[in-house]
Amino acid sequence: MPSFDPTLPPIQFPLFGNSLVVAVPSLLHILLAGLSVGFMILAPILEWQGRSNSFYTELAHSITRFTVVVFSASTVLAVIMVELLIGLFPVTTMWMWNQFRGPLALGIAAFLLQFGALYPYYHYWEPIRRRRPSLHLAMGIVAALLMLIWVLVLDGMGSYMLTPVRGTATWSNLVNPTWLPLALHRFVGNLVMAGYVIAAYGAWRAGRPQDRAHEGYYLSLVNVGWLIGLSSLLLQPFTGLLYAWSLEQVVPSAYEQVVRGPYQYLAYLQFSLIGLLLIGNHLMLYAAGRMGARLRWLDVAMAVAVLMMIASIGHPVVRRACLYVLVGLSVWSVWNASPRFRFPFDHGFGAWGRSLTVSLGILSVLIYLTMGTIRETARRPDTVRSLISLQDEAEHPAAFRAGARSASDTSPLGVEEGR
Repeated sequence: MPSFDPTLPPIQFPLFGNSLVVAVPSLLHILLAGLSVGFMILAPILEWQGRSNSFYTELAHSITRFTVVVFSASTVLAVIMVELLIGLFPVTTMWMWNQFRGPLALGIAAFLLQFGALYPYYHYWEPIRRRRPSLHLAMGIVAALLMLIWVLVLDGMGSYMLTPVRGTATWSNLVNPTWLPLALHRFVGNLVMAGYVIAAYGAWRAGRPQDRAHEGYYLSLVNVGWLIGLSSLLLQPFTGLLYAWSLEQVVPSAYEQVVRGPYQYLAYLQFSLIGLLLIGNHLMLYAAGRMGARLRWLDVAMAVAVLMMIASIGHPVVRRACLYVLVGLSVWSVWNASPRFRFPFDHGFGAWGRSLTVSLGILSVLIYLTMGTIRETARRPDTVRSLISLQDEAEHPAAFRAGARSASDTSPLGVEEGR
């Protein structure tokens, strides 16, 4: 009688490959989820500000509506992503779930509980605010904090895949060397994208003939969104430095793979987009007529700093110096214009200003997605660095052979850690 081998053959998508098939729904989910997290953080802050200006209350209500509406689409994409991970990368998926049993239980509980605060916060907005405004604000804060717990767990899992620790307890795996730097970097990144997307939406609506009657409202969206995006953007290089430094210290080979290795093109793309975003903010002040006389030296200095930053991708010290020069020039540009404006646009703006604002929103989204792609590719050819490789996934598909070690053991697939 022939022996029975329970091992299933690996699934391989033709043409695109398994990694790209998983990447598409993952990036779309991350994009919507990042915006939702940014909006959930901003909503109670804007509502609190709305005590003296009803515009902020209306904006808080609008971005909460966006969060509630996109939850369905984001959840569908998350389910597709998880199903693909189970089918195409079963070894890695099962290993990660076993390593994070405790944190995942906490994160899922927080995720479900936040619905109990978020949905009444939105659906009973006026009744609760009319009777108990403090309670309504507290519900928004609770929803945001509970969502951040879920995000922190996911950041712990994502950082662990690049910088795994040798602990056996699930909580020690969460607190790996790059967890907090990554969480802080993504937190600020969510605010950068959320701010610029709000501004881009306002600019798009302000340019439509049918919305001219509400142009003042949409100009306010541009103002507030742009200031949120710019303030967060000026903080982002410092959180990025902290994250990059932690990678250099813990996994220098992964860092080298991005800045000097086969994935250097992603670093070129990332810093090109960052340079364009910083220059675009400077041009916004010209578009708003807030810079007075054209400052040619400042234009030239920013262009030269961007070009030097891109050219020095493989030389981190020079690249970082150029980035911080750009941040300094951006601060000076805003400071120079500040005596002449509270908000950049208060008397309308032309087609060029609208196009520029929409472009900044698109750039912020592209930067967010590129950063996520860089973090994922830094692990290659491993899925969990030094523990599970893409080759392991191909050789151990879907079911373990008789006698193989359980995914809950110290090392998956019977492979020695640190190989």
